[in-house]
Amino acid sequence: MTRQYGIIGHPLAHSLSPLVHNWGFSRFGIDGHYEACDTPPEALSAFMTRFRQIPMAGLSVTIPHKTAVMAYADVVTDLGLEVGAVNTLYWRDNVLWAENTDVEGFCRPLVEAGLSVGAALVLGCGGAARAVVVGLKRLGAARIAVTGRTREKAEALAAAFSLEVVDWEARADYPAQLCVNATPMGMRGRLEALSPYPGDRLGPGRIVYDLVYNPRRTRFAVEAGQSGATVVSGLDMFVYQAVEQFRLWTGRVLPAEELRPLLMQALYGEAPARG
Repeated sequence: MTRQYGIIGHPLAHSLSPLVHNWGFSRFGIDGHYEACDTPPEALSAFMTRFRQIPMAGLSVTIPHKTAVMAYADVVTDLGLEVGAVNTLYWRDNVLWAENTDVEGFCRPLVEAGLSVGAALVLGCGGAARAVVVGLKRLGAARIAVTGRTREKAEALAAAFSLEVVDWEARADYPAQLCVNATPMGMRGRLEALSPYPGDRLGPGRIVYDLVYNPRRTRFAVEAGQSGATVVSGLDMFVYQAVEQFRLWTGRVLPAEELRPLLMQALYGEAPARG
């Protein structure tokens, strides 16, 4: 019998997760099928009832359900509790576990590139920022500060994780080696022309990690590259969180070097040049 998987969120029109995981099932000859299940908040309870009745073999979770879905799991991992959000449901011995693979997704590109983290500044205060903060703590960042256009939200995040708070207007004055964009600024559409950080304050020795990966090169990433800073793409975070999801469900490890060109083709219409 084909094992059923899916992703819940709202909206889901442009989710790349079905492409990733159905490719993975084909790659390893697994009899599985993954589909997008657009689920507005008021439909979450009914969906989770169906999830158990079918039962589905695994689930990806995205906005706006990453916190609410925790109440429907049997066990939430320590990491999920620490972040306060999960993005993956999986079964172990008929027990439904909730996990957060965004932290692994965030950390892995920095580790693989051999980039050490000194002082870090997180731009943004939402759910993605929480996973980033936990990741930075696991990487042993010497200092972590958070900033956002709404001071109260920044203070709430800082209080939850014992962070420094930086005024949005003074963000470029903070001595950050690593700047992480966890805001939607730069995302394709009406925010595309925006950058969360002044480009003239970047330079060699700095690391810029933009969680926005569509368009391929955000204004933030372009200006960082022009300044001589090291740029880490948010696409890598997406790749590695998906790799970890697939491992939890199947025990198999998706080859990132094959998955990345597949996603670049889907997103940007061309695979990266080789060599």
